[in-house]
Amino acid sequence: MGFEFKIAEKIEKLKIDGMTCREIANKLGFYSKFEVGEIQKVLDSMVSSKKLKTKSNKYFKIKEIKKIKGVLRGNKRGFAFLAREDGGEDLFVPHKNLNGAQHGDTVYCVITKGDEAKVVDILERGIKRLVGTYEKGKNYGFVVVDDNSYYSDVFIPKGFDLSAANNTKVICEITKYTERSPEGKIVEIIGKAGEKQSEVLSILKSYGFFNTFPKETEIEANKMQTRFTTNRTSFVDMLTISIDGDDSKDLDDAISVFKYDNYYKLYVHIADVSHYVQKGSVLDKEAFKRCTSVYFPGSVYPMLPPVLSNGLCSLNGGEDRLALTCEMTINYEGDIIDRRIVKSIINNDYAMTYKVVQAILDGDKTLIDKYSKVYDMIKNAYALAGILNKKRQKRGAINFETKECKVILDGKGNVEKIEPYPYLVSNGIIEEFMLAANETVAEFMCNLELPFVYRTHEEPDGEKMLEFKKFVESCGYKIEKGKMHPSKLQKLLAEVEGSPMESIISKVMLRSMKKAKYTVDNLGHFGLAAEYYCHFTSPIRRYPDLQIHRVIKAMLDGKLDNIQKLESVCAEVAEVSSERERAAEMAERDIDDYYKAEYMLRHIGEIFEGVISGVTAFGVFVELENTAEGLARMNNLPKDHYEFVEKRYLLKGTKHQYSLGQIVKIQVLGADTDNRKVTFKILDENEIIGECNE
Repeated sequence: MGFEFKIAEKIEKLKIDGMTCREIANKLGFYSKFEVGEIQKVLDSMVSSKKLKTKSNKYFKIKEIKKIKGVLRGNKRGFAFLAREDGGEDLFVPHKNLNGAQHGDTVYCVITKGDEAKVVDILERGIKRLVGTYEKGKNYGFVVVDDNSYYSDVFIPKGFDLSAANNTKVICEITKYTERSPEGKIVEIIGKAGEKQSEVLSILKSYGFFNTFPKETEIEANKMQTRFTTNRTSFVDMLTISIDGDDSKDLDDAISVFKYDNYYKLYVHIADVSHYVQKGSVLDKEAFKRCTSVYFPGSVYPMLPPVLSNGLCSLNGGEDRLALTCEMTINYEGDIIDRRIVKSIINNDYAMTYKVVQAILDGDKTLIDKYSKVYDMIKNAYALAGILNKKRQKRGAINFETKECKVILDGKGNVEKIEPYPYLVSNGIIEEFMLAANETVAEFMCNLELPFVYRTHEEPDGEKMLEFKKFVESCGYKIEKGKMHPSKLQKLLAEVEGSPMESIISKVMLRSMKKAKYTVDNLGHFGLAAEYYCHFTSPIRRYPDLQIHRVIKAMLDGKLDNIQKLESVCAEVAEVSSERERAAEMAERDIDDYYKAEYMLRHIGEIFEGVISGVTAFGVFVELENTAEGLARMNNLPKDHYEFVEKRYLLKGTKHQYSLGQIVKIQVLGADTDNRKVTFKILDENEIIGECNE
């Protein structure tokens, strides 16, 4: 270690602020002219390297400013928040402090004051492609971005607009970032802005989903043929049924149920998609880009080409199909006392629907006669599902009763009506059997200690649960004290069942909990009160299911020869699938909101009854029976002097007050399909004229 380095190290340890070179030298025990000169050289070097600064021949240490890494979350009004990588509270970044950074960028920030920060370094640009409306000028144009989080329009120079017309929905690609706004080029024309097909397509493409498959993918899919192999267990002669929605075309699962003196036999047959979609193939790469099918009113963007999803892979009625079968022996208490997983061949005797099975359970004699061959199986399935449900409830699994809407389109693609999604007892049969299979497979594979993809739901954050408890108490309910267990939340849901607060408390509870995700570690599933869980049952529409089928088959065939590589593949699948699942959920939500806004446009001026679903300082959110939600701002409430009582989620006036779960009459004032928002006016009882459209 050299002399200069030793001296620099000693200086860094000293409190030298405001000292001259000689004072520093004396403090270090150096007094000769030569020694002071050497100290001077070290100090000059430290000033050059910005470890020290000098003023009036005195030296001061430069304090290292802590940089905070995170991702910017923008706002159309021009500012952003930094979502910190370290998990700390978000920091506010005003527009003047963005320094050219955009929504989605990974950046370093420094705190300027309080919880305010500025960007000091852009590490990675987060968004390369954007969907928006092209506004064409004489020599250039702009893309007004659909994403409200992106606070800049994109400048399109002349010759880079793909000859797009004015007011056209497009996809643009960023080519250069500037201080004022990014510069880009148009890479795809979607359609005319304002047209329904263009708007829906824009939403899906903004989340990275595609409505077509590359030509080479279609060619590979069309070449596929069923190849039956000999090393499979044949269940072709076993009575088998599937139960799905009326419009389902991609049938992932089928079941066989038999009752014996002391137990049931449940066979859950799942389409063997991995037989056709080989790892690394063109089909596989395209499926991994999507990771999930996206379902929305009137259509679906499938993960796999329809020739596979609706054809070769689908367990269609009356056709031999390749499958993976989870066979479970279940006693009358609901315990799974034996299980096995095998590669199989099945033949689905009856492709049934939830409505038909429900009608049979309700005693429809015509349908009972028509399906007499499987009538006993349906009754046994209903009884077994009840046993499994009872056991699941006993261990504390949470049953979330959130309203899901069903948007029904007419022949022209317009919204005919919106109604809560029907949930029948027959839906519950399949749900219980899929849960049982998913848990069984996860436990089986976890015990083998092989690389795998689990579906996990971690325990909720303590602070968020504390806030939820306060919210529940403000609504007049309580959660049992002590360590949080799902059974306590389930008890609360049972208590509010059937009340106006049921849907609201369910929603807030969901928001207070962590999101379920895919992981390579078995972390359990809090919501299901399950120690083991995975997604095994839907490989046609979910990539994680497809990946774990590959692992299971490799295990069954004794071909697990590269464990390290498999671990890496499973980790990548878990991470990407979690991300794409969230994107699909947001796309489906935005499309539903678009159709709801379009539907409510036809009902402007009409009066409805709804339930208050949110109370804020700026107004009240009301949800209608058809699940459309709108905002009544303060100026659209009955005239009064209101005070917002935050802890009680209450707007309190001298004559009126509004709280969560309260039933009110509203008038529809407006609907905006561009922003997917609906505006209401809450009516004073004395203002109501005419009938309420309930």
